[in-house]
Amino acid sequence: MHRLPFLLLLALFVGCSGRGPVAIPEAAELKKLPPGTHQQTADIPGLGNVKYTIEIPRRYDGKTPVPLVLVLHYGYDGATPAPYTGKGMIEAFRSGLSGLNAILIAPAALGGAWTDAKNEQAAVWLTRSAMKTYAIDSKKVVITGFSLGGEGTWFIGSRHQDLFTGAIPVAAPVAGGDAEWKIPVYVIHSDKDDIVSYGEAKKHADAVKGKGAKLEFKTVNGLSHYQTNAYGAHVGDAVKWLQAAWK
Repeated sequence: MHRLPFLLLLALFVGCSGRGPVAIPEAAELKKLPPGTHQQTADIPGLGNVKYTIEIPRRYDGKTPVPLVLVLHYGYDGATPAPYTGKGMIEAFRSGLSGLNAILIAPAALGGAWTDAKNEQAAVWLTRSAMKTYAIDSKKVVITGFSLGGEGTWFIGSRHQDLFTGAIPVAAPVAGGDAEWKIPVYVIHSDKDDIVSYGEAKKHADAVKGKGAKLEFKTVNGLSHYQTNAYGAHVGDAVKWLQAAWK
């Protein structure tokens, strides 16, 4: 991500308005794939085609349940992201997420922000469908994302705490309103973020923690907003923290 896209500007100035629950289409089996990184398309009833990148760990045997991570991509230019934009997020966070030995799945947004109803529906449907297709440990299902995807992590994660068991918003605009968090949250933000306010992120995290949430706020020193790949190591710290929280 090299420049500030219109969508992130819109999110920063407008934020996401509260709305009621959305109907999630019934989960379906995805194409079962071998270890490796794959680019796929799924047809979601009522929503159309969603492009996604999925990475199956080398040690996955199809029988032993493994964690699952939904990875939401950053902002983009134009009406819709380039095909398989999520692949860049998997590459950026791969090193940090490696300690989970998880299946990683990263959809491309259907246009708009991750807080839009259609993107919430698609992201949750894809997560549930992956759980129907692969051997997944339902107690270790994580949602994470960077920038616009971090906003989606706050928003979608707060609304589907029956599905996700941990959230890692990174360099994220505030979202989710006054939701009460029952799952552990590890927030990562740079004190030198030149796009998304560090102060607002810290204020929101402190408010969530003040309501009793199990939350850790990690201050990263010196990184600009666009050094996406450099956040991977800090995602690794989040993974270790989540693993301890799950015990």
